[in-house]
Amino acid sequence: MRHIHLDQLLEDVFSGHDKKHKDRLLKAHKQAARRKGTKRQLYIDTRGPDKWSPVKNRLTAILGNKCWYTEVELIGASLAIDHYRPTCDYWFLSFTPANFRVSCPFANSPKHNPLYNCVGGKGDRFPLLPPTQRATRTYLLSSERPVILDPCNPADCALIAFQTTGRPVIHPDYVGDPTAVYRVEESNILLNLDHPDFNSKREELYHDILDDVETYEDLAPKSKKRETIRGRMKRRLSEKAPFSIAARQYLKLHRGYDWVEDLLEGK
Repeated sequence: MRHIHLDQLLEDVFSGHDKKHKDRLLKAHKQAARRKGTKRQLYIDTRGPDKWSPVKNRLTAILGNKCWYTEVELIGASLAIDHYRPTCDYWFLSFTPANFRVSCPFANSPKHNPLYNCVGGKGDRFPLLPPTQRATRTYLLSSERPVILDPCNPADCALIAFQTTGRPVIHPDYVGDPTAVYRVEESNILLNLDHPDFNSKREELYHDILDDVETYEDLAPKSKKRETIRGRMKRRLSEKAPFSIAARQYLKLHRGYDWVEDLLEGK
């Protein structure tokens, strides 16, 4: 899970001409606030996608067509705006861009996970750590303790590591924190992070990186193929690349080489 600098990102999204999209969201929020109960939720469900879809398009134009939760890149399929806090429980955040996350269907919709033999994907689920009370107003959100990891929270992103088999696990730095362990284990299901389809792609990425490192070391120092490999490694680490955080962690396994250390430092 790669950290998304959402505040900075939204400044870029709503700059200049695109400020109109922010105005549309504000007007939609006011319309929702005038309604009650099922009428309010119906308005959000039917009118909402038209309001937040342009924001999704701008976000994907900047960060690429990949899910913020799983880091999978979708080709020939649509990403969606997921509300980190679902609209059914937090209607007042339905049109708040700070609550938007770009998501693939596996993360935000109920999908069967054969690894656990259960349904993964968050849907409308948003569990909280006890004894937290669910916020009913924006100013109360800071008192909540969500279970689901948030890609816009750097502390949450730091909790995940990836095995060479591609499976997401608690980062070694946090194995002694039972709350962190619980949140990672639950998020592996609720976001389908630990899904066989994604695990196999990350495992393949691990072996591709291993092969490239070994090939690089076998080549002559001035070989042009070395530059080709370096270029490929840089693309894997790019924020737009699928599974870029897993790629960084796998490359760190070879940081004993100076050229690998340079890549990790962005040189």
